[in-house]
Amino acid sequence: MTELLDRTATPAAQEPTKFGVFDADTHPRTFLTDPLLVEYLPPRWLDYVKEYGAIHRPRGERPRHREFASRYDAQTPDGGPPGSDPAFAATQLLDRYDMTGALVNDIAGFLVNGAGGQPPEMAVAYSRAMNLHRQNFWLASDPRWYGSISIPYELPAAAVEEIRYCKEETGEYADRWKQVMLAPDNLRPIGHPSYWPIFEACEHYDIPVAFHVLAGHRITPNGQPNFYFEEHCDFALFNFPLISSLIFEGVFNRFPNLKVVLVELAWSWAVPFAWRLDHAYRMNRSEVPHLDRLPSEYLADHVYYTTQPMEEPENDAWFDGVLDQFETSGMSNNLLYSSDYPHWDFDEPAALPKRLTDDQHRRILGENSSKLYHVELFPDSGYSR
Repeated sequence: MTELLDRTATPAAQEPTKFGVFDADTHPRTFLTDPLLVEYLPPRWLDYVKEYGAIHRPRGERPRHREFASRYDAQTPDGGPPGSDPAFAATQLLDRYDMTGALVNDIAGFLVNGAGGQPPEMAVAYSRAMNLHRQNFWLASDPRWYGSISIPYELPAAAVEEIRYCKEETGEYADRWKQVMLAPDNLRPIGHPSYWPIFEACEHYDIPVAFHVLAGHRITPNGQPNFYFEEHCDFALFNFPLISSLIFEGVFNRFPNLKVVLVELAWSWAVPFAWRLDHAYRMNRSEVPHLDRLPSEYLADHVYYTTQPMEEPENDAWFDGVLDQFETSGMSNNLLYSSDYPHWDFDEPAALPKRLTDDQHRRILGENSSKLYHVELFPDSGYSR
């Protein structure tokens, strides 16, 4: 919880204002050849990994700004890489900021999506292995960790089965799986009917589908960036084709209760893009007669955003203007606090501007996530910003 004091009250009347904190984006460090992971593979694919490796990629990984793109202090006490020890991560994150909980989003799952680089059956087996590892290593270690489901999303039937398995056959952990994770650079436009079975499953189980930024794959339509920070600034380019495809292909008409979370993909672009979408719709409405609402209305009702990386303009008033524009456009409940732990640009809860109102702090730090993910916030804990 985050604790603020009412500076206008008399000392005798001052009472702390507490805000529940839920972190919508934290990361384990998963190596596809980690012995603790591959033990969940069937013997055939375990032998395959030993003989041929876990995945075949045409190009290497770009060096990160820091090793593992992480905070220096996040290396575990025994020298392990950041994000490899759930108990240590809980100490640095959940305990320090007295959080209700945090979502564990494993972006290594994007490497086993069924698009290539592995035999399709192996991608299916790896998704199951990653989820079992996340469950038995992370979720089992602390009830405050919640999981995002890794799926072979380019193999929709297998992806749906993996969602069903996690939500129906994992016993006490079934309710701890809170969303499904996809990458934003799919083989087809994401609104394509081939992905509809995944959206149908997410709607059925009342969990969002999340798209998390990725690196080392297709970043831009304009070729591969030459600099790390060029790449870092290009991430938000994924948003425009992703959102326009979901809206204009009629995904939200077909699945009216589906929620989409854009993780680490920024949020200040949403309102100007909504203007563009609405203008295109008005000019060419006859092309998409299946839409019965303005695109901006779908955006406000279905799409959520995480805070990290936080917009940090030189002039504080510019931030205030952008946030006010975002909230008055119908998205005041759509912004979710995220830390991006253990990455180098980690944001603690106090990264939110202190001049935000109590209501804004309450919604962004915890209430919006609580309603979306159906997680009850701790009623009486405190973090003083």
